[in-house]
Amino acid sequence: MPVTFKKIDKKDFLEIRNNFLESYKYLSDFDLETAFRFHKSLPDYKNFQKKLEKSIQNNKIMTQAYSKETLLEDLIKNLNTFHRVGQADFLSVIIDSHTRENHYDNAKIALEDSIKSNKSLLNGFPLVNYGVKLARKIINDVEVPLQIKHGSPDARLLIEMALLAGFSAFDGGGISHNVPFTKSISLKESLENWRYVDRLVGLYEENGIKINREIFSPLTATLVPPAISNSIQILETLLAVEQGVKNISIGVAQYGNITQDIASLLALKEQVQFYLDTFSFKDINISTVFSEWIGGFPEEELKAYSLISYSATIALFSKANRIFIKNIDEYSKNSLGNTMINSLLLTRTILEIGNCQKMNNSEDIILEKEQIKKETAQIITKVFSICNGDLSKGIIKAFEDGIIDIPFAPSKYNLGKMMPARDNEGMVRYLDIGNLPFCHLIKDFHQKKIKERSNKENREINFQMTIDDIFAMSQGKLLNKKSRD
Repeated sequence: MPVTFKKIDKKDFLEIRNNFLESYKYLSDFDLETAFRFHKSLPDYKNFQKKLEKSIQNNKIMTQAYSKETLLEDLIKNLNTFHRVGQADFLSVIIDSHTRENHYDNAKIALEDSIKSNKSLLNGFPLVNYGVKLARKIINDVEVPLQIKHGSPDARLLIEMALLAGFSAFDGGGISHNVPFTKSISLKESLENWRYVDRLVGLYEENGIKINREIFSPLTATLVPPAISNSIQILETLLAVEQGVKNISIGVAQYGNITQDIASLLALKEQVQFYLDTFSFKDINISTVFSEWIGGFPEEELKAYSLISYSATIALFSKANRIFIKNIDEYSKNSLGNTMINSLLLTRTILEIGNCQKMNNSEDIILEKEQIKKETAQIITKVFSICNGDLSKGIIKAFEDGIIDIPFAPSKYNLGKMMPARDNEGMVRYLDIGNLPFCHLIKDFHQKKIKERSNKENREINFQMTIDDIFAMSQGKLLNKKSRD
């Protein structure tokens, strides 16, 4: 395949790093050797990847919660409560939107106001403004491994400071944290920013420190067809390992149909390994994560918890290595408190009840897995064919031409021609293929699936199907059926 990979030379990278950090010297001490020593001084159970590997060896599915408090002590208290009371195995710190957009002065003002009012006035934690010393207090005071979750197309300073502080996991990527999140930042820019991040992780790995690098699977979290998410995860994985990343988490954000959710994760695992082998990347640890429902929740509390329960059940049968827990106050409150604990305990109970049961070898799952693999392979093959040796250039061109197309993404670099909808069974299909590089067999397959639903519901095939599907789960349904009658 016409793709070549090259890691940035260490000496060149350190020069690039020094030039980048020069304007931030007032914020922190960026000494790598001190950071390496701090990581090595931490017990193994506080390293995300080490604990993950141990859980995989023990065949145990782990749970992961998160907090988005602004104030340091509140954040630490929340995180420890989720571990002690909710039994969370891993925890995430959500970063505020000013920091994600590199507006550190705005974050500073809001942080100062939060401290004065003793109230969280940001939608997350402004780690850059707290600095390395205070961020290390989180690492020292919280009893389980921590991950940074953000959504930034330029995470260079954030990840620098997070790693210096002792965090050993984060999510993101040059595609997945750009196209679904921003309007005007080019893929050329974000891919280059994340090349820096990945080389930085490679540097830590070269010094014996394991860093878990999660590829962000949900994208816009709105009817994303599995082959789109899987293709992007494969491409971001290849870009990451090129720069020395060794420990990668890939995953599925719940689509809604049990068969498709399980098949998506199985297909992704098989194809990621296939492409790593194809390009002779050795000693790469791949783990999996299942993200519970990310869309809107029903307003009625019992219906909302029913959706959490449904998510947890699918996560169980997917046999992902860890489950990212969601909660019913996801979009309505900053302090999550009891609802997060309820979601954790509910998920934990379902895992304990069903852990010995298997469901991933049914004929329907295998058929859907092969369908997803065919679609993904055709997208990846097309990207390789237009990259002229440079994968980043191939990705940029693929988005320009709609070869990769993320539904409902705000980015002007996303064509937005492809349109999804659910079929009779609630699986995400293509209402409009757009410019995706699919053969006629795949196009006919999706047309047939959408037509079957149209006939069953006696309705026209149009964008209203998609609209109905977007809001269905928040109303406690997988399919929002509306006929012409």
